[in-house]
Amino acid sequence: MSVVMGEAFHCNARRGRDPAASRGIGLTVRMRVACFQSGVRGIDPGEAWRRVLQWCGDRGVDLLVTPEFGVGGLPHTQAAAEQQAVDDPDSLLPWADDAVPGMTVLLGFTERTAVGLHSSAAVVRDGRVLSVVRKQHPREPGLVPGGDSSVVDVAGTGVGVLVCADATHQGPARRLAADGAGLLACLLNNDMSEANAARWQRPTHEALAGRARENRCWVVSADVAGTSAGRRALAATRIVRPDGVLLATVPPQPGRLLVRDLV
Repeated sequence: MSVVMGEAFHCNARRGRDPAASRGIGLTVRMRVACFQSGVRGIDPGEAWRRVLQWCGDRGVDLLVTPEFGVGGLPHTQAAAEQQAVDDPDSLLPWADDAVPGMTVLLGFTERTAVGLHSSAAVVRDGRVLSVVRKQHPREPGLVPGGDSSVVDVAGTGVGVLVCADATHQGPARRLAADGAGLLACLLNNDMSEANAARWQRPTHEALAGRARENRCWVVSADVAGTSAGRRALAATRIVRPDGVLLATVPPQPGRLLVRDLV
């Protein structure tokens, strides 16, 4: 464990080949992936986040996944979504300034487009926004659905991006796998009431395992963690093998970084 700017930053990392390695639909997966579990308020843009990017860069991480609404936090009202919405995804580029060349960073944020507000994920690499994925099944107040997204190449592997509730539906994952995704990266934000947390913990885990098994893809997820009065985040940050078996997870605390080689 290292302590960064008063925040505990923990890494759970492992190198080497997984004995149950599998081929997904499309490209063979050979990459080092990191999933960052932030607090419920999102990513702190200060020194702690820079250290995460630098740590990943020093260790050859190919793909860094962050939670849904990692930039700005979960908007609990439409007014909050309006206030934090980003009009130009390029304005997110400073969040990846410290990423090394070639590392792909998935950043969750609230986006404003001509059709309304979205929960979106920016795919950032080498100082460019390669694409923006918009959640197809939003549940947050005032947000509208996005459309189908494309597979992005990361270190020679096809990666499909799912935003939170989209991972609970079979269709988006199936389309991405059919288009060549060998890995599904899920940006989650399961900050919810205690009652809903008790209800959704198991179904969330089962949904991630189900998308892996159905599509013979690796599934990785980055969620938020923490508690507040009457609320608890699920902290469903995990890596699931293509056979649906859980490979790795982290404790339910903010600032955890889960790193694995997928080969």
